[in-house]
Amino acid sequence: MTGALEFGALLARLLRHRTLDGCVLSTAAGTGLEELQAVLDGKPPTERLLGTVGPIPGLHAADLFVLAGQPVPDDLTPVTRRPLLDAIRAQPLVAREGRGGTDRPYHRYEPGFGAVLLELTHSRNLKWTCTAKALYAVTGGRVYLSASTIGGIGRGTVEVTPELVAGFAGLLGIPAHDLGAIGGIRLPDDLTPLHPRAADVAAVIWEARRLTTTQLDAVERTSRRLAAL
Repeated sequence: MTGALEFGALLARLLRHRTLDGCVLSTAAGTGLEELQAVLDGKPPTERLLGTVGPIPGLHAADLFVLAGQPVPDDLTPVTRRPLLDAIRAQPLVAREGRGGTDRPYHRYEPGFGAVLLELTHSRNLKWTCTAKALYAVTGGRVYLSASTIGGIGRGTVEVTPELVAGFAGLLGIPAHDLGAIGGIRLPDDLTPLHPRAADVAAVIWEARRLTTTQLDAVERTSRRLAAL
């Protein structure tokens, strides 16, 4: 993955924001304090550590792999029971090579928090246009950006504002203040609420991230049928 910031620094920011002690975290994750401290000091994390630390700060374990610039293991799949999400989960997993449609030269960025945000959306199989639409949906239309502007966020030519952090947090399903802490951006306490169904949008995006185009078409038809009920 390109454009990632140093993982140890990102994790340290999140732990400070969550007031999590290294000893407590290492014990909960089943890893040694020395190993965790080495990562916080800049050593690349192992796959085992990422898999065990992931759930502790309240992030998807898969997101920790993205933040660390490492491939996401195939067995990190979500669980849910809602009707539309059940329909998505019912689709068989199809073996694919690489990162699918998101691995393009223009999806490669210089290090920066904007790059981190775009890498997290790409891990959900969202391109720039889909990311713009998702931001529009979860913010109730307040964040209305073009695909090229989304690309600018990843390239560092568009400022990552607190409002953008909140919007990305909504589509990623990550608590806004946690995401802001990762990027070193302070968010106000009186953030404008996201759309009431933002959590559902994030859940659908997360579940659908591994489906093929044909499978997504089938899910869309199911969605339309459910909406008509």
